[in-house]
Formats: sequence, structure tokens, C-alpha cells
Amino acid sequence: MRNNSYLKVMKDMFIVQMAWSFGVMGVMLVIGLVRLFLHFQENGQDNFYNSFFIVASFFVFIIGIIATQFLPHYVGNGVTRKDYFKGASLALIGLAITLPFIVWGISALTEFVVENLTSFSFREPNMDFFADEDNLIGDIIQFLIITPFVEIESNWVLSIMSFSLKILVYYLAGWFISAAFYRFSVIAGLGAIAISIVLLTVENVLLRSVLNLHVPNRYAFLAELPEAASFALIVMIVLGLFYFIRLMTRRVSIKM
Repeated sequence: MRNNSYLKVMKDMFIVQMAWSFGVMGVMLVIGLVRLFLHFQENGQDNFYNSFFIVASFFVFIIGIIATQFLPHYVGNGVTRKDYFKGASLALIGLAITLPFIVWGISALTEFVVENLTSFSFREPNMDFFADEDNLIGDIIQFLIITPFVEIESNWVLSIMSFSLKILVYYLAGWFISAAFYRFSVIAGLGAIAISIVLLTVENVLLRSVLNLHVPNRYAFLAELPEAASFALIVMIVLGLFYFIRLMTRRVSIKM
């Protein structure tokens, strides 16, 4: 049983985090229906897929932060730190793969019902609006909110892949930050926040370059990289976050 304990961790964390996801989706559906019936926006509103894409940045970042809090529970029940990391990582990968498809399915169903039962039509997405700011902080804030987006109707493969990557990277950033706070001190945790902001910004620029989306002039030097190099750097960012999370949780003292 101990050899398969990481599978138990994977199953538990995947179920719990998916339950949280369905909770957020349920709240968003209720809000969307209320706005629909009240005609809160005369020109329509975003469909469910586009709306959840925006919310996902904050949501998965938060559950990434919470991921470290599972560690004391599992270690206290005889699970090794290695199996915790393996199980949590597999749960994250499963979440990143399945969640975009579930959101797409809910979005397609709600659009079908609403547009066939009412005269309401959803508006065209404008998810790639990005204004060049005069300061670095403004650019970074926009990058953290307005992540690269591909319309599901135009290219569902790229749309799902970019959505999955977003879930993966933002979750890892939250997990990386919480692991640093848990393992070290407040100063180290603040340093992890700064590193995460840099990595999220670089990943955003590289993905925008690969998808041929607008890149601010400030980061034009990154956009000039070959597509293969940009993709390789994105993979390195993801693997690097996994690696350093593993380092920080490998021999960490458990705080009960």
C-alpha cells in the first residue's frame, strides 16, 4: 500500500480541487444567469468559457497556495514527502488537462440553451486588449490579469492548450510561494513572490510571441526569439518550478 500512497494523494487532491472548481463554476453560473435576466449588459456578456478563463488565474493561484497545506496532513498519516509531491503534481496535471474541457462543455451547453430559448446572444470576446503602459509596474499588472487567450471557436486545440498551460503555471506559482513561506522565512517567501512575478511575466511574453499576439515594446527582445526557443523556455519555467518545489518540500520540517 505504501508504494501506491502517491496515487491516494493524487486521487484525494484531484477530487478536492475539482470540487472547489465546480463550486466556483456554480457561483459563476448563478451570477451569469442573474446578469442575463436583469439585462445587466445591453450588448450581452461573455460566454462561460471566456469568463472562467479570466477567473482561473486567481482561482488556481489560490489553490496552488493551499497545496502546501496538504503536506502536514499526509506526512502525519505516514505518507512520505516524495509521495506527497508526486501525488500533488499528478493531481495538478490532471486538473490542468480536464478543467478546460469541462469549462468548454458547460459553456457550449449554456450557450445552446440560452440562445435557443431566448433572443439573447453572447458578445464576441475581446480578451487580447493590452495597452502599453509608461511604467514597468503597469505592464506587469496587466500581464498577471490579461493572459494570452485564443478563441475556442477559432482554434480549439490552441485554446485548450493555452488554458491548460495557464492553470499549470499559475498553480505552480502559488505552490512555489507557499512552499517558500512554509520552508523558510517571510523574507524568503517575499523573494519567492518576486521570482514568481518575473517568471509569470516572462512566460506570458513567450506565449504571446508563440501565439502571435501583441507584445509590449518593453519586452520586444523576448518576442524576437525563435518559436522553438520560446517554447523551450516555457517548458523550462514549468519544470524549474516543479524542481524547486520538490527541493523545498523534500526535507522540510512539518509544522503540526
